[in-house]
Amino acid sequence: YVIDVAAGETKYICQCGKTSTPPYCDGSHQGSDYEPLEYTASSDEQLYICGCGKTSGKPFCDGSHNN
Repeated sequence: YVIDVAAGETKYICQCGKTSTPPYCDGSHQGSDYEPLEYTASSDEQLYICGCGKTSGKPFCDGSHNN
């Protein structure tokens, strides 16, 4: 997933895998030990969020889906 984030903007990235709105948290983790990743951009940027689950740098994509 590619996410555009403006400076000062906060995004909540799902960590439980249950969200119906990937890669964003929708609260589906309630009652579990998972919490979303809170990310606040210091500048305008694009985030690359893993969608395959193979990354070693969760939640960010490291290209592992190519292997």
